[in-house]
Amino acid sequence: MAIIVNADDFGLNADVNSAIAEAFEKGLIDRTTLMVNMPAAGEAMKLAEEKGFSDRVGLHLNLTSGRPLSAAISRDPVMCNNAGEFTADFARNMKTRFFLPGRTRSAVEEEIRAQFDMYEKLGGTLWHIDSHHHVHTDPSVWRILKRVFADRPISSVRLGRNMYRGGNVLMRLYKMINNASIRRYCTGRPRYFGSAADYRDYTEKEPDLSARADVEVMVHPVYDNGGRLVDVSKGEFHALERLH
Repeated sequence: MAIIVNADDFGLNADVNSAIAEAFEKGLIDRTTLMVNMPAAGEAMKLAEEKGFSDRVGLHLNLTSGRPLSAAISRDPVMCNNAGEFTADFARNMKTRFFLPGRTRSAVEEEIRAQFDMYEKLGGTLWHIDSHHHVHTDPSVWRILKRVFADRPISSVRLGRNMYRGGNVLMRLYKMINNASIRRYCTGRPRYFGSAADYRDYTEKEPDLSARADVEVMVHPVYDNGGRLVDVSKGEFHALERLH
């Protein structure tokens, strides 16, 4: 059993790239996931090659930030604004989180395939998939992803957040059903997923969690205003510590 610490947002910008590389050097993370549609994605993979962790870079599917790689989605008002940039509006709307119009579904599938192609072109080999703002767990996106997976050597997919207690009963039921679907389609996945704060809170009552099941912990390495390597969560800086 193991704790897998994943650094999201590799490729977002040069500072994030540098912070993630330093986190690898210090043994604070086990892998990272790449935003292939961001301007610093190519630089990120070159850095990974130089530092020796290119085989630990998965794909951070992105349908909510920056510019898409494909044309049709950039003209789709459900997904993008008039400047052709992702808005994330669909992920904040309960209707489109569950159901996308037919034309939008086609455009989203084209964009997902384009991001998979770019991941491969940049040298990605891990084929672990997660997503910005967790949109891969939205039913409207997950249904599309399952079709795309048939053509790709997917090794693992991040679960929906399930390392917490309490919460809305309907939301917990939804996560349980969605995570069951993820487990059916993909192997090599942890049983639990959450942020570093989720992990600390959860293991206060279940200290033997990582001895019983594999756990994925999400972090976002950055530098704070004093130049220290930290984890940013919900706009706040937290210590980036060794969890295993």
